Amino acid sequence: MFKRKKRRSRTFKNNSQVIDLAEARQARKQRREETARKKDKARKPKSAVTVRQAGKKARLRMVYTAIFLVIVGIVAVSAVHIVNLRLTEAKVMKEHQELLAQKEKLEMVYSQVNDPKYIEQQARQQLRMIKPGEILYVLPSKDHDKSQKTTGGGIIPK
Repeated sequence: MFKRKKRRSRTFKNNSQVIDLAEARQARKQRREETARKKDKARKPKSAVTVRQAGKKARLRMVYTAIFLVIVGIVAVSAVHIVNLRLTEAKVMKEHQELLAQKEKLEMVYSQVNDPKYIEQQARQQLRMIKPGEILYVLPSKDHDKSQKTTGGGIIPK
């Protein structure tokens, strides 16, 4: 199967040679330089770009540009959508505040509904009811004649 590697101790025991570290380093350095030169010879120079490679790079640039533009477009559309949502939110919040104010007014009116003074006031204004002995004067409304000033209807007691 596999050959067994000799152990270091046996190798050093059988080999009685003295190793100079400086020479060993120099030899390793030269071997590395030779392999680097061989790799450089195998490579093509970078300045010589073929037409096929140039076309490939141009297509790759176009693909990257298209991807970039799509991403920018998506981000822009999302930003516009977010701005529109914020504007709508502000509009809805304003309407909500107005409705809360209207609710407070209506609750105040509702609390006064059973008050005799409020009932009397509404009967006089909306139903044009009067107490016995009072005279009701009805004047033309503002919508009827806009050119003349009107003071509205009034109740004069006897």
